[in-house]
Amino acid sequence: MSEEAASVGAVKEGAAIELDPVQRSVLERPADASFAVIGAPGSGKTVTLLELVADRVQRCGFAPESVLVLAPTRQSATRLRDRVALRLGVPSNGPLARTPTSAAFELVRRNSAASGRPVALLTGAEQDRIIAELLEGALEDASAGRAAVDWPEHLPPEVRRLRAFRTELRELMMRATENGVSAAALRELGLRHEVPEWVAASAFLRDYHATVEGFEAARLDSAELLAEGRRIVRSSGALSGVRLVVVDDFHDLAVGAVNLVRELARQGAAVVAFGDPDAATAGFRGSDVRALGQLSRALGVPTASPVVLRTSYRQTGALRVFTRRVTERIGTAAAGSQRDTRDVVVGEAGAGGRVLTVQADSRAAEIATIAHILRERFLLHDTDWSRMAVVVRSGALVPAIARGLALAEVPTRTLSAVQALRDDYAARHLVEGLAIAIGAAELTPETVTSVILGPLCGVDAVGLRRLRLALRHDELAGGGARHADELLREAVLTPGALVTIDSAPARRVAALGTTLAKLAESHRRGATIEELLWELWQRTGLAKRWGELAAGSGIVSDEANRNLDGAVALFTAAKRSVEREPERPAELFIDEFLTAEVPEDTLSPRSRSGSVLVTTPTGAVGVDVAVVVVAGLQESVWPNLRQRGSLLHAQRLSALAEAGAEWGGLPADVPPRGGGADLGGHVEVGASGDSDRGARPTTPLEDTRAEVLSDELRMFALAVSRSRELTVLSCVSNDDEQPSPFFGLAPDADPVRPARHPLSLRGLTGHLRRRLVEEGDPRAASALARLATEQVPGAHPADWYGLLPASTEEPIVDPDDEEAVVRVSPSRIEAFEQSPLVWFIDHVAGGSKGLAAGIGTIVHSVMEQVAADPEAELSTEELWRAAEERWSELRFEAPWIEEREKRALRTKLDGLSEYLRHFAAADHELLGAEAPFAFRQGRAQVNGSIDRVERRSDGRVLVIDLKTGKYPASKADLPRHAQLASYQLAVRSGAVEGFDGAGGAGEAAPAKSLVAMDVAETSLAATEAGGAALLYVAKGERGLRFTLRAQEPLDDEALADIARRIEEVAEGMAGATFRGVAEPEERDHQNSYDYRIQLIKAVSE
Repeated sequence: MSEEAASVGAVKEGAAIELDPVQRSVLERPADASFAVIGAPGSGKTVTLLELVADRVQRCGFAPESVLVLAPTRQSATRLRDRVALRLGVPSNGPLARTPTSAAFELVRRNSAASGRPVALLTGAEQDRIIAELLEGALEDASAGRAAVDWPEHLPPEVRRLRAFRTELRELMMRATENGVSAAALRELGLRHEVPEWVAASAFLRDYHATVEGFEAARLDSAELLAEGRRIVRSSGALSGVRLVVVDDFHDLAVGAVNLVRELARQGAAVVAFGDPDAATAGFRGSDVRALGQLSRALGVPTASPVVLRTSYRQTGALRVFTRRVTERIGTAAAGSQRDTRDVVVGEAGAGGRVLTVQADSRAAEIATIAHILRERFLLHDTDWSRMAVVVRSGALVPAIARGLALAEVPTRTLSAVQALRDDYAARHLVEGLAIAIGAAELTPETVTSVILGPLCGVDAVGLRRLRLALRHDELAGGGARHADELLREAVLTPGALVTIDSAPARRVAALGTTLAKLAESHRRGATIEELLWELWQRTGLAKRWGELAAGSGIVSDEANRNLDGAVALFTAAKRSVEREPERPAELFIDEFLTAEVPEDTLSPRSRSGSVLVTTPTGAVGVDVAVVVVAGLQESVWPNLRQRGSLLHAQRLSALAEAGAEWGGLPADVPPRGGGADLGGHVEVGASGDSDRGARPTTPLEDTRAEVLSDELRMFALAVSRSRELTVLSCVSNDDEQPSPFFGLAPDADPVRPARHPLSLRGLTGHLRRRLVEEGDPRAASALARLATEQVPGAHPADWYGLLPASTEEPIVDPDDEEAVVRVSPSRIEAFEQSPLVWFIDHVAGGSKGLAAGIGTIVHSVMEQVAADPEAELSTEELWRAAEERWSELRFEAPWIEEREKRALRTKLDGLSEYLRHFAAADHELLGAEAPFAFRQGRAQVNGSIDRVERRSDGRVLVIDLKTGKYPASKADLPRHAQLASYQLAVRSGAVEGFDGAGGAGEAAPAKSLVAMDVAETSLAATEAGGAALLYVAKGERGLRFTLRAQEPLDDEALADIARRIEEVAEGMAGATFRGVAEPEERDHQNSYDYRIQLIKAVSE
């Protein structure tokens, strides 16, 4: 009988399950016997466990409360609890299956009631925050000369601030607790074995314990709960009524959990341990993979011989062969006979499943191919989404894989603890909005932009830009000069600040401001964090908005469901915080939320049906599905042979425990958990971590690497053993990333070609559209017509991008209007000549005012200030002081960028200072700075301003244009440089305000046209003009810190040429069409998305 059929049968209340002879032998063992049941994945261990519990309750008369069923993780305990309850069909006083930590917590909670001090579980995230604060406090003490923990020199402050260091410190603390090592004993061990990290850690442990003891409630982590639970059982005889302890996945129990089960066995309870050492996933966290095969040693009581299940119900044929090929490379861990399995009798259709491999060119291609395989199974093989899973090596990969599959229209779900809650999109935006409202977060320009563009306000980027422009316009009209960032901040914090702006973005921001003000008022009245979050949730209407989207289907629906999951997790965390400390300020919760780096489990419900599980090997424990994809199988990623605990050597502490070292902290009755070892920490184990290997001399490094490889193989074996029909191995293979060596374990697997489209209506529609446009395939047209008949979005040509008629084909400027002018900026003439399309996009969209433009504005402002004060000091320091007055106007993405740009600005000011000092020393005369000009040239109205107009000591008038870029123009381009030529034309025509045509000061000349004017008739002869020059201050040449690129004075022909160019540009700017460069060079700025999007084919996927 298959395990799948057994699982179905178990759902029926009280239904018995047919077992094979070996499984029945488990039930026939004496009721007081302790023994192990070892079986390969899919051999029916869980089914046998269920029947064992039912047999002891129904046949042997055990009360349900006298049977304790344990599982190592909450997810597996929850699954087991439901199945046990349905199988028994009788009421009980509590959950029939739980984790060892849950059982220990119940013991500690009852015991603490007598002392009057409540007890609470210290989560990993909370413990990480406490450790981080203590480490940071010690650093401050050390810098102030106060006594602090003295860590070794190779663990400097930069290392101790890392999350990885805190993780190793937590691991060391847990290993010490599990093995009964006190802070004093840890120090003694550190001195004896020359491990200075342990000596420092012992001092830290004393500080940590003193801090935790100061809490109102006793806060214990999982290892401390298990140790305290074991003490209570041993000292008071608690749980003496337990007659049978049944443990699923015994191989994954932490040492503390094994010790708790050991105490129960000592009290006379029978212990039946189920598991498979080849599927252990917690070896690197300190679990003893040999405990199952050496159960008598682990429990300290006599045990019967183990029962080995040898029939494979889940995997047959190729799948079973592949899984066995993996497990054969793992050390036996005091077991191994369970690998010799045989197939259950199946029909022709059972052919044993298949193993496929995917080697894609990129991560996106890998995800697309995985999505294609999963959708094919769903559409063509009738495999439900819930019967498929994707397993990756690290939890850090889970969110990206899940989101990529969701975008390919594969519904996904993840377990709760794959990322910190602060990294969840919905939860973070809710908390950031609340933090702004109650003043717990600084309202920086980045924060304002984030909250406006986020779900709380719902304004898009275009709407935000329009609002900024409107605010700035109102500010200038009122005589103000504040930056748009300041105006936005005021709009968010001050209700009613946007009453003069009538637009949808303004109304949304105004509503957000009102909501934040109401939240601030509730906070002043003493509302809890839970009440504040609920008020924010209700006022923003997110429940209705996301609920409606989640009720639909497709990518948007999946995204809304993820947002709702994040919101529920946040509210659950807030509720737990209020239940623990009702008077706790909301600011503390927000601070802990925003600084937490460790994922925190949540009990909030999550949907399991109709979605593909994306998880890690640990999350795959107990999973039984039809299809498993093992993704991200990259070299150095899986297997990851990096030595664990290399900073603080937590594994070495466990090795000393296995060797039975005496340090006064470990209870005398705790037996060693391994073979012999010298007290230097080198345990003599086999290549697989076994104690029964041959006597070949090895080094600690060899043993460590062998143990790590075995751990990696065990996790891989667990992942590939979850499937019944199909196993897929997937990776990226290119010049930068290589496949994992684990691919070599599947030499007969069939390769999968990259997917053309993800077998979705959206992907199929795009694929057909491309074939129709590029190949003119009539079959594609026919298929699209059929899809359009069924109203599939995007199938009908009316929905295609680029096929709708233009909103207008009229030119920008009416050619029949003689008074109409085209405004031309000298700096944009060459841009239009190179690409009219780029000019038009920048003109309509406003262009992008980046950081470089802002710094250039500051340098121009500094030069203008100096020009206005003839007595101004020209040193770099004085120029820097002037620049600093406007530095706050700039916005930087990171502090290091600000420092980099400050250095670059100082370089520019060095160049400017040297130029100005050379100018003063040469006795030149400054005729004007930022001199405006305007003149008419045909239909063109040319406007601009000249940075400097200088009269040289020889009487020549020179126009200077300041440039802050790094790369000076080439000398070959200078004769036709449009901007400089336009400036010369303006000067020669007398259009510069405050100057006559001869270059002298005078009344402003009226704007005039040179269409029919003879340039020779201008009042300044060519020989009197000095031409124009570009002044580059970011880069020098010829021993100077600046570069001057001069354009010779233009003759009549050259002036007429620039006049004609201006007229031609004006005619083009007034037109109705703007051509672009179809294939720009690789480094051409026209390749940027803003421009390329206008050049792609009209019909696209």
